Amino acid sequence: MSMSMGDMPAGSMSMGDGVPSLFTLQKMYWAVVGSAIGVATLVNVLDRVIASHRLRDSSLTPAKPKSLFFNIYATITAIVREVGYATPRPLRLGGLTLHFPPLGRVLIMLANLVVVMVLCFYKLDTLDPWKWENVGYRTGFIGICQLPLIFLLAGRQNIIGFLAGMSYVSLNWYHRWVARTLWLTATIHMGFWFRNWDRWHYITYQLYNDPLTKRGFAAWIILTFIVITSFAPIRRLSYEFFVIQHLVTFIGFIVAVWMHAPDEVKVWVWIPIGLVVFDRLARYTWGAYANLAIFHRKNKTNAFWTHSATFTPRPGNVTCVTIENPGIRWQPGQHVFLTCHSVAPLQCHPFTIASIPEDNRMKFFIRAENGGTRRFFRHASKSDSILGDEQVAGMSDTTVFVEGPYGSIRPLRQFDSVILLAGGMGATFTIPLLRDVVLAWKMESNGSKKQIPSRVTRLTATKRLRFVWVVKSRSQLTYFDSELRALLADVNECRHTHSHFEKEIEISIYITCDEKLDPPISTSLPLQTQPPPPLEAFSREESKNISEKDNISIHSVSADPTSTRDTVVTGRGCLPGGGCCCTTQIEEEEISTACACTCSGSAPVQSEKAALDMKPLRSEDLPNKTIIYPNIISGRPKPRTIIRKVLEKAEGESAVVVCGPRGLADDVRRSVVSLSDERAVHKGTGAQGIYLHVENFGL
Repeated sequence: MSMSMGDMPAGSMSMGDGVPSLFTLQKMYWAVVGSAIGVATLVNVLDRVIASHRLRDSSLTPAKPKSLFFNIYATITAIVREVGYATPRPLRLGGLTLHFPPLGRVLIMLANLVVVMVLCFYKLDTLDPWKWENVGYRTGFIGICQLPLIFLLAGRQNIIGFLAGMSYVSLNWYHRWVARTLWLTATIHMGFWFRNWDRWHYITYQLYNDPLTKRGFAAWIILTFIVITSFAPIRRLSYEFFVIQHLVTFIGFIVAVWMHAPDEVKVWVWIPIGLVVFDRLARYTWGAYANLAIFHRKNKTNAFWTHSATFTPRPGNVTCVTIENPGIRWQPGQHVFLTCHSVAPLQCHPFTIASIPEDNRMKFFIRAENGGTRRFFRHASKSDSILGDEQVAGMSDTTVFVEGPYGSIRPLRQFDSVILLAGGMGATFTIPLLRDVVLAWKMESNGSKKQIPSRVTRLTATKRLRFVWVVKSRSQLTYFDSELRALLADVNECRHTHSHFEKEIEISIYITCDEKLDPPISTSLPLQTQPPPPLEAFSREESKNISEKDNISIHSVSADPTSTRDTVVTGRGCLPGGGCCCTTQIEEEEISTACACTCSGSAPVQSEKAALDMKPLRSEDLPNKTIIYPNIISGRPKPRTIIRKVLEKAEGESAVVVCGPRGLADDVRRSVVSLSDERAVHKGTGAQGIYLHVENFGL
């Protein structure tokens, strides 16, 4: 972009001896960008090769590198991860909490900024007034050549994402910051032209009389508006408004830039337009295939549209949306954009698929916030005045449209140990991943050769699973009760089928706010070698009504003061307006001391003997009387302790996956970095690497 470069072909003009032309500088920028994309692509290919190699490895430690090349690669990877995952602690300013991105992202964007600034000012004297016009030309050319990268990072059908194995969700963060770098470049470009004109008091005249200046200034105003509205606090005010205004302002910006730019650089405007058209055509083509019943006659024979869904209200203002026999396949952890015009017209929202493909149904748990999600909940609950009742039947089938699936995560079956942490609705992301690994255990245990491709010797290299779910209320446990019961049943079946079944799984549920858990209570279910004993707290009559499958996950242990395994008590604080909140982090699930409170105010701290003398958790203490989850704990987890315990047993590369509030994600990041450094993963200690995936929570 330039304020007056339309008067001459500036791209090939000389700016002094040894100074590259403007066209050459643009090519240099894209040489750097292309190299970065190439490195990311190479890493993605290597990761896929490693995953395939692990599934073909017949040794007892398939997730451990065994060759010199893979050992060197693992060491380099560990160093890069330790730097990239590092995250500063959040900064609290009064009632505002500022969270910082991980250092890896920051370094990449700083590198991009440095490259742009070097290209803008290389061999130019910014103190010489006679060079200010040259700076204006240079920054305009460097600014406009950044446009294609912004749009490459923005599309859902993402070329960079495909090459690098990254989700468009992750790339969207880079999209915003490249756009902010463009805004800085455009501001410098405009500033030097204004500075040059100001010597003759010419700025006002140019703005009023020069069409090229008017268009350039208009483009800068629109870009400034786009940058301001892209910050998270403003985006979250109204998702629907953000999407609409972003589309409108994008069109206005592209038109203004096209009218402002000379013909010799208009190619940098046409490329983004082409990328947008490609993204839309790909999305609409795939959407037509996914949603038109003519392509899925096996599933839908009498309907024009493929998908119909039932809407069921759940506790906590959550809507359960279920689509039977969906017309698309997906991987655990992916999401789709869901549209229901009869309920929320012209709105499209991304929701994580809370089921696995083997269920032959798509299930979503959608918390009612504003706009379309609130309409979903009203639609689901309007026929029944009692919300949260498990027996409430879903609304009649409603036509819905899906776009996707989207999302990318390294397959967890390639890792020796997997740790999954979820906060609240983040379980919709982690539970399908948990179920997928257990499903592989089950298929391997059944010895079904049909399930194992001929090119691999196993379906998964994972030996141990650790799942942690942090919820505010007991009512949220009902979302996945059947899935967790079935999962534990499958593990127990594997143990009965094979006496040498050595897989390990441990599940913990942390309840942070619940008046029914005062004083705090804990129960646990060991899942190491033997099936759990029968539930003594149930009466004989109640036990008869429980199915054999449910028995697997029902267990209550007495909180004997001499036992350190099952006596977990935590501190609680009272929330304004009622309700209790557990604020103490659990350092060790086996041993803890704390205080209690009442819902009307703080209660005196119990004596140690009184605090430990607790009754077993009974079925009536939970919303579903047929299940008691393993390790139900009142309090908050300490991720570092949980992760460390698993890593100490790891015999190969481990994976840590977290989805939840920003605070939880930051805590997990810092824990992974700290443990990686403590274990000296990259210093030849023999400790294995740690892969971390943080799924974005919210916008």
